[in-house]
Amino acid sequence: MPVVTNGRLIYVQHPTTHYEPGVHTKYVEEQLDTDTVPLNGGVLIKTLVVSADPYMRYRMRDPNIPHFSPAVVIGQPIDNFVIGTILRSEDPQFAAGDYVSAFSTFETYAVYPGPKELQHFLKYIVKIPKPENLPLSIFLGTCGLPGKTAYSAWKIFGEPKAKTSKTLFVSGAAGPLGTFVVEYAKITSPHLKVIACAGSQQKVDILKSVGADVAFNYKEADVNKVLAENGPIDIYWDNVAGSITDAALQNMNMFGTIIACGAISGASNPKDGAVTNFGLIFQKVITVHGFLYGFGDDAQKALGTFDADIMPLVASGKITSREHRYQGLQEAERALAEVHSGKNVGKSIVIVSHE
Repeated sequence: MPVVTNGRLIYVQHPTTHYEPGVHTKYVEEQLDTDTVPLNGGVLIKTLVVSADPYMRYRMRDPNIPHFSPAVVIGQPIDNFVIGTILRSEDPQFAAGDYVSAFSTFETYAVYPGPKELQHFLKYIVKIPKPENLPLSIFLGTCGLPGKTAYSAWKIFGEPKAKTSKTLFVSGAAGPLGTFVVEYAKITSPHLKVIACAGSQQKVDILKSVGADVAFNYKEADVNKVLAENGPIDIYWDNVAGSITDAALQNMNMFGTIIACGAISGASNPKDGAVTNFGLIFQKVITVHGFLYGFGDDAQKALGTFDADIMPLVASGKITSREHRYQGLQEAERALAEVHSGKNVGKSIVIVSHE
C-alpha cells in the first residue's frame, strides 16, 4: 500500500460563538506514501474511528486564553481520541496489526506522535484488545474517556457519599458519561433515587431505559419544580453548569455533594454557563469536587480497577452503550457541530475506515 489518498480535517479559524463546519475547519485530501512517510521513532496508524466530544469546543480558542485543555493549532489537523490499527512501527512497543487507542489527528493515515505543535500533555497511545461481541468504538465511549471519567469520579466522590444519601441528580445525562453514571450508581448504590435530565423526549426515554427513577426534558419542564418535587438532592453530578445548576443548588440538601464534571452550557458562550446561586454552597455547607479525567493520584488509583470492574458489566449488558455514527471523515465536521448543539443521540463517533 504505497501511495494513498489521505483525508484530513484541518483547523483554520477560532470560533467566537458556535463552531461552524467549513468556517472553522476544512476537510482536505492529500496524497501520502505510507511506505516512505517518516515516522521519527513513532508509528503509522490507519484510523478506524474518531471521537467527537463536547469538550472539544473548549479547545477551539486562541492559545493565549488559558484553559485546562490544549488549544487546537490553526493549520494543523483537529486531534482527539481515535481508534486505529498500526501499519508501520519504529516503536518497539507496537507492531503492525496492533489495535490502539490514541490521542491522534483526524486523518485517514496518521503518524504518531505527529508535529511538535501537537505533542502536548495529552500524549496517549495504548494497545487495546479486539472485543468479541462489541465494536472497537466501545473504547471511545463506555470503555473510553466518558466511561472512565464517570467511573473514577463516582468511585472517589459519589460512592462514599451515597452510603448516607437518598437522592442523586445527573444533568446532561443522556450522553455516554451520564448514562454510565446512572447505571453504575444503580449497581453500586441501588437504594439511591436517581433523577436525570436531558434535552429531548428521545433522550428522556433513554434515561428511563437505563434506570433513572425520574427523567425529564429540561427544555420543556420547570427544572426547579421537578427537583423540588423529587428532592432534596444529596448528590449532584453536574455536566452542564448554568441555570440547571442554579436550580440544583436551590434544591440541594444540607451537607450535599456536587461532582462538577462539566460546564457545557457555557462552552460557546460563557454567560450561558454562569451560576448565580453560588452563595447557597456555603449556606447549605455543600462540598464541591471539581474533576478532570486522570488528574490526581486518587483518579489514577481508581482507573486501575476499571477493566476488572467494568468490562464484565459491559459484556453482560448491565452497563449499556449507544452510538451516534457518522460515516466517513468528511462527516467529522457535522459530528462536531451536532455534539456541540446536542443533536446527537449517544456517543458521537465517525467511522473513518474499515479494517
